Amino acid sequence: MAVAATVVVTAGCSLAHTNAIAPRAAAPAAPYTLIQEPDAGMTPVMDLIDEATESVGLVIYGLADDAAVKKLIAARKRGLAVQVLLNSAYHGRATNTAAYSALRAGGVDVKWASDSVIVHQKTLIVDKRIAAVGTGNLMAHYYPTGRDAWIIDAVAQDVSAIATTFDEDFEAADSNVPPAAITGEHLLWSPGARPSLLHHIDSATRSVDITAEELSDQATISEIDRVARRGVACRMVLTDNPQWARAIGELTAAGCSVHLLPADPQALYMHEKSILVDGTTLAIGSTNLTTASLQYNRELTLQLDTTIAPQIISAVASTFDHDYQLAPPAASSTY
Repeated sequence: MAVAATVVVTAGCSLAHTNAIAPRAAAPAAPYTLIQEPDAGMTPVMDLIDEATESVGLVIYGLADDAAVKKLIAARKRGLAVQVLLNSAYHGRATNTAAYSALRAGGVDVKWASDSVIVHQKTLIVDKRIAAVGTGNLMAHYYPTGRDAWIIDAVAQDVSAIATTFDEDFEAADSNVPPAAITGEHLLWSPGARPSLLHHIDSATRSVDITAEELSDQATISEIDRVARRGVACRMVLTDNPQWARAIGELTAAGCSVHLLPADPQALYMHEKSILVDGTTLAIGSTNLTTASLQYNRELTLQLDTTIAPQIISAVASTFDHDYQLAPPAASSTY
């Protein structure tokens, strides 16, 4: 499929430890645009709400950003159809109640998702023609130092599937099981993402670079172990957490090089979820490397490659190299 060039937006943050790639102007015709956080700031994502002319849909795990809430209310007051689906499971209500109350008071059609399903997806849909698919939440206090990314997706087939799935999830908000998602060539949905993600990892022949906040799904750990033992260069940048110590020990023994960023929101904090295989194919989105995330939550990850998104692949690889060099190796990692 022939597509226009991708666009990368990475500048705008003054933090010395973040990746400094020269900014490039946004191009509306680009099929995919990378907004790399915290470097780019959230303005490119928030501007999408202001630019909407017909509708705005938002499904989000965490919403604690007064500016975003005000923009959603303003869109409704402009006469747009605005629908927001908020996670209520786990600690969702504690996180999202203030936003829920403000949106409801502002006339926005806002719903709680079922308490039985963790809605961990982070997606903003504008006019059913653009979808911003994120690894991070809309929580303002994490913006300055959170390593996250948003992909603005303007590919019609992707956006149609994402928007239709959102509509069905919104209508079935009280359901204990999410409706079946609308599949797409570049879309990796959960529940049930594990087989596709394992296949993505298994496809590696030269290298696999992984960023993650969480690492506990044994099937995924075992797949990374197998890939590393057959000679694939394996590098990981994780959030430092003793819960992953056993997994890190297993993977370093298999030959993976694991580096750790501190679990400290005052420093660069690894929240991005990405798996780059052979420097050519990328999975990036909301899906954590946990059993709940892969098998049970509502999640959305994009699958991109150098054919359709070469600049994004290059930028993600560059950011990974930066973070890998910044983060010290785990105690069990020899390099």
